[in-house]
Amino acid sequence: MKLLFLVESAKNKNLPIGGGLWSTAIYHPEDAPSTSVTDWTFDGPMSGMPEPVAPKLGKVDSLVSMDVDVPANANGVLYALAGFAGGVTCYVKDGILSYEFNLFEIARTKIKPKDKLAAGKAKIEGESKLAGPIGGPMNVTLRVKGQVVAQGQVPAAMSLHFTSNATFDIGRDLDSPVSRDYFDQAPFAFNGTIGTTKISYLKNGGPLSQRDRENGGAASMHKGE
Repeated sequence: MKLLFLVESAKNKNLPIGGGLWSTAIYHPEDAPSTSVTDWTFDGPMSGMPEPVAPKLGKVDSLVSMDVDVPANANGVLYALAGFAGGVTCYVKDGILSYEFNLFEIARTKIKPKDKLAAGKAKIEGESKLAGPIGGPMNVTLRVKGQVVAQGQVPAAMSLHFTSNATFDIGRDLDSPVSRDYFDQAPFAFNGTIGTTKISYLKNGGPLSQRDRENGGAASMHKGE
């Protein structure tokens, strides 16, 4: 029976078993299943968006732009993808804006400025750009009111996705907490006001053009759709 299985598998090009997943994860991560959406707009906090349809913030070039009203003693999560076993989070701890890439608990990369966020309205941006192929190093830039406040590099980004049952949240981290920094304070809801959040995949250094959207079948997703 085992011999027959191997013979028929060879005839139908079914070997190696599981080889398709292995090939996708290691050699062709760009071929992994993904949504055709490349632009998202969320009005205020949002919770529980399944990772398979959420922005791939740890995999592809992307820009997160948030309109935020920062309180004097700012604390809380701005956005978080996935959870403690692996994920991406951008948060404020004791007034300091912070970004963390948790690579399956193997490595945690933190990027943050020295100075605290000033109280008041601000546009906070997190830009991620691959320095090579998918799964390789990723350069991260944090900007406040258009000014760069911190930069750093994630040594190895995500190839496929963090997990199949994780979620994407804005304004809190309702999954298992991505960062140890707020583990005991989860879901660590932001104590300021989050207005509009726009997320776009980048191409050639900027958001995808209208032609790119049409060719790629991209769409815009709003809270409640």
